[in-house]
Amino acid sequence: MLNRILFGILLVCTTISCTQNPEQIVNKEEIRPFIDEKKFVQKSGIEKVNEDITFWTSKLEENETPVYKVKLASVYQSKFGITKDVSYLAKAEKLLTESNNFYKEQNAGVLQALAQLSITKHDFQEAIEYAEQALTIGEDKLLSHMIIYDASMETGEFEHASYILENEITNKSSFNYLIRRSQFEDYSGNASESISALEKGAERIDYSESLSSWAHSNLGDRLGHEGNVPKSYEMFLKVLKKKNSGASYLHSLKGIAYIAYAHDGDTDFAKEILDFVHSNQESPDALLMYAEIAEYEGDDSLKREYLNEFYSKASDPKYYGMYDAELIQLAATEFGDFEVAEALIQKELENRPSPITYDLQAWVKFHKGEIEEARSILENKVLGKTYEPVPAYHAGIILKEAGEAEKANKLLNYAKEASFELGPVTVRDINSKL
Repeated sequence: MLNRILFGILLVCTTISCTQNPEQIVNKEEIRPFIDEKKFVQKSGIEKVNEDITFWTSKLEENETPVYKVKLASVYQSKFGITKDVSYLAKAEKLLTESNNFYKEQNAGVLQALAQLSITKHDFQEAIEYAEQALTIGEDKLLSHMIIYDASMETGEFEHASYILENEITNKSSFNYLIRRSQFEDYSGNASESISALEKGAERIDYSESLSSWAHSNLGDRLGHEGNVPKSYEMFLKVLKKKNSGASYLHSLKGIAYIAYAHDGDTDFAKEILDFVHSNQESPDALLMYAEIAEYEGDDSLKREYLNEFYSKASDPKYYGMYDAELIQLAATEFGDFEVAEALIQKELENRPSPITYDLQAWVKFHKGEIEEARSILENKVLGKTYEPVPAYHAGIILKEAGEAEKANKLLNYAKEASFELGPVTVRDINSKL
């Protein structure tokens, strides 16, 4: 169960089961040089970001023009991307809101910046509103359409997203089109087409090392999803070797940590990598992987300690709604706090009424003992609407309890094909139900 939460954040997946003690993929001697503070500072670009913050702060002190506010807000968001320190998002939001007020909500660039920040905050409905406002102004309509596409893929408005992809992004060989085509193919269950589009996108962006790093780290994620763990590892390593990896440096290390744990069974090295990532990021994300590993190692007390810490930190309002999905699952499955789970699921459904969110609602109902309600939600809102393995796992468990054993077993076996993504703990649970 815990790994389902972890993968909402990590996004590293494949179909190879780590319970069969396969040949190890992660080369410790190859990776250890990158678990290094100097290399992180050098490759992430954090020093340049800090210099830019100092520069634009001083410019703003001289002249409080919204032009400088927008520049500083952009750099603050870059700092958040690397450090995951959410205070920089709040600073960026304040500056952009002030600029938007100054322009009386008539500056498309500021509205687009607010829309992109809203996506980072996981406020997808707000992102669409800002982007639609920018569209009415008419400047850089392509960017506004792309933002609406990105948010619509999160809110479950897949037909509208498809329309934008085919009709508004006209350059079908551009990086912006290809990465979104990759995402849509992934949603549609076409893994090989998704990877192919992302590979083409990565080829188009070789002029920007930071964007290239982003593309290759995402390729690492998608290749894992397809089941090609060695190639996934290769992509993450490629990012680490780049001169300017940006925010993808720690993301790739985290991906390798997961491979070390879930594929190689090397929890010690996974934790060594994770310690480094966690020490350089302000977010509670890593606590979920620590908890997953503790459960895998049979240390339930340590698992609970990590989960308590995550639950406490992620509940802080400063994180906006970024961890609502994880908090819902923990409230329902680990802490039995159904009042919190139900309140948050309603909020999440208003913001993100996708099949994935409805699956989460069904999972909460199941843990409350409301089996028939859970089954009804699955039948009407989830099954046949997503190819993701986690909803299949949840549906299998729920339908088995509802007495539909044959259908449940098919779903559980489908989910089990993504053993690496689900993780050894969840696979063990699936095996116990088959």
